[in-house]
Amino acid sequence: MIKRTCLIIDDNDQSEEIESLQRRSKEIHGIELICHQFNIGNSSFTEVLTNGLIDQDKVVAEFKKRFGGINFNIVALDYDLEDTAIKGTDLIRIFNHYNLLKKSPKMIYSGILDDVLKDIIRDLSLDKAVTKIKSMVRNKVIDYLDRNHRDSQILKFLSEDPLSSELLISNILNSHPDLVFENNFVSDKFKGKTFAEIAEMLDENITLDNEFKKEIIEQVISYLTEKI
Repeated sequence: MIKRTCLIIDDNDQSEEIESLQRRSKEIHGIELICHQFNIGNSSFTEVLTNGLIDQDKVVAEFKKRFGGINFNIVALDYDLEDTAIKGTDLIRIFNHYNLLKKSPKMIYSGILDDVLKDIIRDLSLDKAVTKIKSMVRNKVIDYLDRNHRDSQILKFLSEDPLSSELLISNILNSHPDLVFENNFVSDKFKGKTFAEIAEMLDENITLDNEFKKEIIEQVISYLTEKI
């Protein structure tokens, strides 16, 4: 059975929704879905708050503590949190700054979607609008949607979209952290590094992804050549 991971970031408890999501994922699509929640903005989730407000340093620390090493196939973020100073889009920028969730596709949802979209583009010049769109693409925001459509869109995405090569590579590296990458064809950047060390390198410098893919392709070609 296909296995996928999901993270929902919302200021309200999503336990019932997650239970339904996981059940429907298995029954309808044959996908074993492991879905987590991160209740940023919830007043009872004091681990990420300072004086009742969201503290980005605490958010990052708590995220690493709870979800470090997990590569989520989809992340869904609530746009409106209890702390009006921070929106779901702000959380994406915070995570991106700390090299978190960079490779995971993201959805932004809201119960007042039309107002959210108007708020995002209000008073933007053409140049700023283009910059905003490019930023969303760069941060892998694949959709803005109504809260009522969130779960069905998560299931649709997981059933239709193949696992990206970046996530696939990261999953394999993190699954075998102690193995060492060694071969005469490997770049000195990667040679002698453990899989865990390489995974950390790719997380910190996303431009190395293509270089590492090239190294893997060369390894495979070398292996097949020797076997032919």
